[in-house]
Amino acid sequence: MSEVAALPGPTVGAMLIGGIVGASLYGLTCSQGFMYYNRGQKDSFLMRTYVLVLWLVDSTNVLLMGHLLYDSFITHYGDPTIFDKPLWSLVTLVLFTSIVSFMVRGLYIKGIWHLSHEHPIITGALSILSVFDFVCGILLSFKGYRTKAGEISTLKVYLYLEFVSAILADASVAGTLVYLLRGTKTGNPRHASVSSAYTIHPTDPRARRTDSFGGRLMLFAVNTGLLTAADAAVALITYAAMPNNFVFLTPFMVLSHFYTNALFASLNSRTLGKPGDRVLSVNLSTVSPQRFPGSSTGTGPHGAQQLNIPIQSVVQTRVDESGSDNEDLKSAYSMAKAL
Repeated sequence: MSEVAALPGPTVGAMLIGGIVGASLYGLTCSQGFMYYNRGQKDSFLMRTYVLVLWLVDSTNVLLMGHLLYDSFITHYGDPTIFDKPLWSLVTLVLFTSIVSFMVRGLYIKGIWHLSHEHPIITGALSILSVFDFVCGILLSFKGYRTKAGEISTLKVYLYLEFVSAILADASVAGTLVYLLRGTKTGNPRHASVSSAYTIHPTDPRARRTDSFGGRLMLFAVNTGLLTAADAAVALITYAAMPNNFVFLTPFMVLSHFYTNALFASLNSRTLGKPGDRVLSVNLSTVSPQRFPGSSTGTGPHGAQQLNIPIQSVVQTRVDESGSDNEDLKSAYSMAKAL
């Protein structure tokens, strides 16, 4: 009997927890997916199809988790030898998770391409890391399909490669986004390293609106890259500390749902309002009424009444008053708009 089968408690418990958390996150994914299509985004047909394919792949992951749990807890209940080799559904889950991460990361690298003003070195390096992680996932899946009973230990090197490559790719994407988005903040001297466009003076009231929006995009960048990188790091640490059970599956089984939720949240954030928007309030009680033929301004109870209706309207203010758009603001907004 293999070492994994000798410890069924941590093994099956980890898979159960991962399946429950993953299903919960998938519900959030569906909610954000419906929100994306119902808000009438003006995306191209290709982009909307891309999002649909991503959702379908993530949905397949849920089905694979269901098969994994059913086969482990129902079909082979009480049979510890089921863990002598990885189930085909678990191996396929690894493959589909690699596909999801590659697709999501690709869209964010596309955003970085625009944000960095089409910097070839930055986007090229990130693309190489993303492709390397995708290849590691394929190699791990291929090796898993060929693994026989009692040979799970042969997957150790491939697992380490998969976790490390995912951490490097996600952390690099998040770090690059944070750096570039901080560079768009007004008055930041590092801005010159990514753009030759002018900056707004920090004391300008319009600068606060730019910085606030840049901060929101930075939050999306951290949630997108660092959250998935942290999840992969937890999987790596648990596997290194407990290689003889499947505790590392708890963080790994929810990884694809973190990717899709972060991306869908970024896509839906584009409808929250563009930077530079402000609210204009008009109180009709301060507006003199127009006289119409036959109207009277009498002093009776009806004549003394005032119409008091507050009206709010969103007015777009242009940051650049010289006639051209502010490149800093456009670069920051393109991160969410281009996805």
